[in-house]
Amino acid sequence: MSDAVQLSSSMRTNLLLLQQTNTSTAKLENQLSTGNKVNTALDGPTAYFAAQSLNQRASDLSTLKDAMTQAVSTIKAGNQGITSVQSLVGQAQGLLTSAYANLGTDASSISTRKSLATQFNAIKDQIDKLAGDSGYSGKNLVAGNGQGFAATSTSVATANSITAISNAKVTNIVSADTYSIRVSGTGAVTGAAGDIADAQTNRGLFGLKVSGTLSSTAGNFSDVSIAIRGAVGQTRSVVVTEGDESRTINFFDNTQSVSNTLSTAGTSGVKQLSTLTITGNVDQGDTFTATVNGRTFTYSASAGDVTATDSASRENAVAKGLRAAVNSGLAASGYTIGTVSGTTNTFTIQAQSATGTANTFTLGTSASNALTKDISLSFSSGTVVSFTIDRKSLEALGTAGNGTSSIEKNVDISVTATDLNGVSVTRSGANERGSAKLADGENAFAFDTGTVRLNVAAKNVLQAASASGAANISTAQTTAAGTQNDLSVQFNQNNTSGLTVAATNITTSGQGLAIDYAQNDFLDRSDIDKAQAQLTNATNVLRSASQTLSTNLNIIQTRSDFTDAFNNVLQDGANNLTQVDQNAAGAQLLALQTKQSLGVTTLSLANQAQQSILKLF
Repeated sequence: MSDAVQLSSSMRTNLLLLQQTNTSTAKLENQLSTGNKVNTALDGPTAYFAAQSLNQRASDLSTLKDAMTQAVSTIKAGNQGITSVQSLVGQAQGLLTSAYANLGTDASSISTRKSLATQFNAIKDQIDKLAGDSGYSGKNLVAGNGQGFAATSTSVATANSITAISNAKVTNIVSADTYSIRVSGTGAVTGAAGDIADAQTNRGLFGLKVSGTLSSTAGNFSDVSIAIRGAVGQTRSVVVTEGDESRTINFFDNTQSVSNTLSTAGTSGVKQLSTLTITGNVDQGDTFTATVNGRTFTYSASAGDVTATDSASRENAVAKGLRAAVNSGLAASGYTIGTVSGTTNTFTIQAQSATGTANTFTLGTSASNALTKDISLSFSSGTVVSFTIDRKSLEALGTAGNGTSSIEKNVDISVTATDLNGVSVTRSGANERGSAKLADGENAFAFDTGTVRLNVAAKNVLQAASASGAANISTAQTTAAGTQNDLSVQFNQNNTSGLTVAATNITTSGQGLAIDYAQNDFLDRSDIDKAQAQLTNATNVLRSASQTLSTNLNIIQTRSDFTDAFNNVLQDGANNLTQVDQNAAGAQLLALQTKQSLGVTTLSLANQAQQSILKLF
């Protein structure tokens, strides 16, 4: 165009250089302000996309790092559960130590072991609750895989249908099995020989015998206790107790007597008439004597005489007996022996004749305790306790004979459980205490596959034995194993590297620690031994589980630390591709600013050359 301004070549060159310098300066200023030499794909496509890839990988790893941190917390929660359960197992071990220290068969030791068994069961329940509370973020690494077993309802109902059997169940199930239950025996009752010998020696008894047949409606397995009370020369008593029943018999009380009174004196033409009276507490074997003109007549109270519980009936019976003895000896000599009329306790003796010396006679009477006393007592359970008390022997013991002796009652009734392998466990009422003795209430039968528990009612167990009661209890899996509590941890963004922490079971079930409820209230040493073996196994399981979790925790922690470090490597790599070297950029900017200043100066000089032409005009 004719009107366009024409620049000289030097001015155009300087202007172009100045524009390039300004562009470079603006670029450096942008890099220094953002810190990046590559801010967009236009700045450097290769570096930009390479850095973006590294940053995305670092972001993915950061997400995985968070998951690893949560996994670490989940494992720590499980490990804390194991540590706490180990503490409870230690407490249970202490209870067993106390149980071993109280292995006596006396009532106090048995009661102590029963209390310890109750405490043991409470700890077992707390272990299960603690294990259930050890979850974190929806995962519980110590609650197992969900596999469970139980006795089938049909077989339990069949077992409970046996007379005297109730609350049948199987606990601590390790694997499925079938158990055959059978009740047998005659119900014959005997006393432990050692207890009988001790009672005879300590209580001054002879011929002590515990016998009978267990009642089919009111039976029990209770011990028999015999207590002697009193003092020499005074009333003695024996108290025999079985279960809720007690019998008290007094003897050697010295209250029995036979007295005589002169009803009519013998005079000329009148016959002497004397009356004999029986009074006091009459026991079998008490002796009553009447002496008439030097002839002695004796009668000892028989078992039939003392059948009645009231004193009047006993006195009447003895009066009849002594009257018969006197009558048999004197009636033929002309004496007249009166009858015992009605329910009175008296009879009369009348002299032979009304004339001469025959109209009078001398009369003496006396009574004494029996030298021995035979006692036989029956209880509603079917138990019969019989023994003889010897007065001289008891008096020789003095007050040392006082006290209580307990006799363990043995009953021929057995309950047997047999598993599919033919292994049988029997609890019998005929066993000595401390050796699988059948008891009223729950009885446990331990097998490798589980523990059968039955409530046995002593009151009517003979009915089951007489009917040969039998049934099968079967166990089966109720829940399948699963992996819902397993913990999976991903270590890289491609999920080609990871770790699965399998959940373990530290509940007391047969699939876990296999700690069962106390068997038979720790009545037998073998019951305590079983609990001891279970705690030993549980301790080993807990140690193994703790070691496994610790190993997994270390692996995850190591991978977490690696992820942290590797993340830094990726971010550093991305930064190296995109970030500007501020020192170099600063130096370059200073150089460009100098260049820019020089460019402006050069352009100004070029322009001055044009201006000098104007001076010519």
